[in-house]
Amino acid sequence: MTRASLTIEKRDASGKSPVARRLRKTGRVPGVMYHSDGNVPFSADALELAAVLRKGANLIDATVDGTEHLTVLKDYDVHPVRGSLMHIDLQAVTMDQTVRTTVQLVLTGTSPGQKEGAILTQGIRELLIETVASNIPDQVEFDISNTHAGDSIILRDVPMPEGVVALDDEGSMVVALTVPRGAKGSKGLKNEDGSDMTLEQEDAAEAAEAAAESAPDGDAG
Repeated sequence: MTRASLTIEKRDASGKSPVARRLRKTGRVPGVMYHSDGNVPFSADALELAAVLRKGANLIDATVDGTEHLTVLKDYDVHPVRGSLMHIDLQAVTMDQTVRTTVQLVLTGTSPGQKEGAILTQGIRELLIETVASNIPDQVEFDISNTHAGDSIILRDVPMPEGVVALDDEGSMVVALTVPRGAKGSKGLKNEDGSDMTLEQEDAAEAAEAAAESAPDGDAG
C-alpha cells in the first residue's frame, strides 16, 4: 500500500467559478474533504498534489490547520485540453473502514498470442474496488502469459487480491487478442501451392484433421 502526505488549506466555501479560477491562477487546486464531522472545502498546491497522484498513493495523510486526517482519493477532475488538475475530492476514513476507491489494472508477462500474430488491446485500465482502507492494493495485476490469439479476457476472469471486490461490470473487456484477417499463421503450414497458410486456414486445416481422426473407420467389405 502506497501512502503520501499532503498539506491543505481551508478555503472559501462559496464554490463560485471566479473564486476557483483565482485559486488555480495562484497555482492551487480547489477541493473538498468529506468528513463525518462536516465537509472541509480546501485548496492544495498544484505541484504537490500532482506529485501525490503520480506516486499512485492509495492513502493520503492530509494536514489542515495542524491536524492530520487519513483520507482516500474519492475523485478528481482534469482539464480536457490542458491536462491540468481542476478539482479534487478526498474522503476521510479510518484504517478499518470499508471504502471505495480506484486502482490501476496492470498487465504482466508476455502473451504468446502476440507471437501468434494477434494484436493485443487492453480495455479497462482502472478499477473501482471496495475493501477496508488498510487493505487497498497499490494495483491489481493480471498475468497474460497464458493468453493466445483469439482470446478475450473479461473482468470476471481477473482474480482479485484477498478481501478486494471489483465493482465495475464483470463483463467489461480487459484484454482482447485480435487476429487480423489474412494474418500469416504461426505454425508454418503450407497450402498446396506452397504459399503460407493464414491463421484462419491453419485453424481450419487442424479442425479438419481432428475431425478425420475422430471419425469411425469404414465398415469392412
